[in-house]
Amino acid sequence: MLKHFQILALVNSSIGILALNFALPQSASAAIVCEPGTINNYSNGSLASCILGQDTTLQVSTKAQLLTFPCQTKNYISFDANGQFTSCRLSEEIQIRRGNSLQQCPKDYWVKVSQSVNGNISVTCQLQY
Repeated sequence: MLKHFQILALVNSSIGILALNFALPQSASAAIVCEPGTINNYSNGSLASCILGQDTTLQVSTKAQLLTFPCQTKNYISFDANGQFTSCRLSEEIQIRRGNSLQQCPKDYWVKVSQSVNGNISVTCQLQY
């Protein structure tokens, strides 16, 4: 185990902070830029919501596909207590697959992502939050 940490330290000193992303859990490797004074945390310390300081693209992996959500600056972004993305206002149009059809979700609409107990992910799109 000690050799693992020595190798990580060597890699870390060679390529800088990029190595930290490999040592952290996936939810911790995302970089979210929040406007000062807008950060809300859960009691466990994880980010609940904030107003984005820049456009941010988030990806959610499902069993069937990789979903990409371009989130708009100066609007709230939200996460659940486990650090999973739940909602944001879109900075560009996306398409949501519903069975064999595609639903358009326009720029400036709010997207909400939820996960059921059995792991299925549901995505909804609406004009108002």
